[in-house]
Amino acid sequence: MLRALVAEGHRITLLAFADPFMADANGSPLFQGCHFELLPHSLTSLSAGGNYGERLRGMLSQLPYGVLRLRSEAMGRRIHRLLDSGGVDAVISEQTEPLVNLPPLAGVPLVLDNQNVEHLILQRYLALESNPAKWCYAWLEHRRMRQWERLACHQATVGLACSKHDRALLQALNHALPVFVVPNVVDVDGYTPAGADDGITVIYQGGMDWYPNRDAIGFFVSAILPDLRRLTPRVRFVAAGRNPSEKFRRRFAAIPDVVLTGTVPDMGEQIASAAVCVVPLRIGSGTRLKILEAAAMAKPIVSTHLGAEGLDFVAGQEIILTDKPDAFARAVAGLLADAGARRPRLCLHAVGRGVRPRLPRLAGRPHRTAGA
Repeated sequence: MLRALVAEGHRITLLAFADPFMADANGSPLFQGCHFELLPHSLTSLSAGGNYGERLRGMLSQLPYGVLRLRSEAMGRRIHRLLDSGGVDAVISEQTEPLVNLPPLAGVPLVLDNQNVEHLILQRYLALESNPAKWCYAWLEHRRMRQWERLACHQATVGLACSKHDRALLQALNHALPVFVVPNVVDVDGYTPAGADDGITVIYQGGMDWYPNRDAIGFFVSAILPDLRRLTPRVRFVAAGRNPSEKFRRRFAAIPDVVLTGTVPDMGEQIASAAVCVVPLRIGSGTRLKILEAAAMAKPIVSTHLGAEGLDFVAGQEIILTDKPDAFARAVAGLLADAGARRPRLCLHAVGRGVRPRLPRLAGRPHRTAGA
């Protein structure tokens, strides 16, 4: 998105909270052509433990906790000064939560870029949660988040979604809001299909500070891996992604050939060495970059239907879709047993059709855009 806007001649001011992953922003090609500012803010992972006090205090508010945690006087003041300067033609907000810091726009259009529909994630969590206290809290958060997203959709001038499915959900919150689908993509020039794989490694990639990823890993290890090992005893499962907590690591420490890598310098290397990529997601929204990355590297993919939601891949030709643990295990075992079935022809069509669409041309004269 940033590269496309810069290429069209727009002047961008990017505001974000300071984050360790942006420590090298000065040297990052991503930010070339942008004026970016990092504001200090103590921000823990939304799904991290140990924040029960903050959540309890948040229950006194009408706002969901996911919104309250982003409230920042420093961010609000900086946005206010930029708007008062009169040089901002549009504001782009990544997700709805940062809008908690946005003052009245007074005629400046707001573009709402939705990577996910957050209340849907909470709704799907409710379907799996068995703890009564956690279920009740999540139900309250779901109601509050849906109302917050409804208000955001009424405040916005235009919405962006990454799939037709998410567009329908957003337009249900405000039928008058024009919502355009801007699909998630990866740059296939940055992903080189590998040669021979090791024949035994199954990989799932995703940040482990995000609960849906942790749930997917737990579901695979507990419900799918036992059946898979009866069919393919030598299988090795790798969960590659940042910030697994020590508690989460200990959960799988005694299980042979289950590896949690933590942060890796190059996810492409991890994917390249694997024989099969799996996406056993049960909670989520938006579309999965992990599937696009695997397809760009011509890897066979087995996913739940929810995992591949919103992606235009043909089941049985470009991806294998199943929700039942035993069927999932059989699909992975079949691919591990047949090197020919793992060859790139399974995924090349997906890369050509769904992974590298042309960026839409942005009409109009160059504008200065503030991104929150």
